[in-house]
This record gives sequence, C-alpha cells and structure tokens, in this order.
Amino acid sequence: MTVKKALKILDGYYERKTSLKTGLEDPTKAWNCGHDLATQVAEMMADHIETDLVVLKAIKKQIQPKCKHPKKFQDIDPDGNRYCMDCNLDL
Repeated sequence: MTVKKALKILDGYYERKTSLKTGLEDPTKAWNCGHDLATQVAEMMADHIETDLVVLKAIKKQIQPKCKHPKKFQDIDPDGNRYCMDCNLDL
C-alpha cells in the first residue's frame, strides 16, 4: 500500500467519524432532547469519538511526508506511474 492510499483511507475514516459525532450531537433528534439516559449516552459516545479524531489526526501527521520530492528521488514503477523513492508517495 502506498502512502497516498493510506492517507486517503485515513481521511475517509476521519470523515465518517466526524459525521457520526455530528449526528450524535444533533439536538434536533428526538432522542437527544432533555437530560435523559439516551442523551447522556450520546454525549459519552461523542466524547469517545472526539478522542478517536485526535488520535487519527496524530497518525496522519506522522504518516504525511514532508518531502519536497527532488528529481533525483523520482522514479517510474512498472505500471508507468511516477513516485518518490524518498517518501514512497505517488506523484
């Protein structure tokens, strides 16, 4: 798996988690009104998802290359795609 594909998967997972958190925090939902047990569970789940989002951001920061892709490190794979040999990112 290339770095580009890993970042794409990570971004997709991050978007799903964000939309789930937004849905849990939506006050227009019937189960999310008042201070009953369902509301408390939704708040706890949203907090847990927020922790996941922080971890996903940290993982992405570590995976994302800070490479400038110099010409001497660029090569072409057997399929004809250019990539950087330094950071393994498809160009």
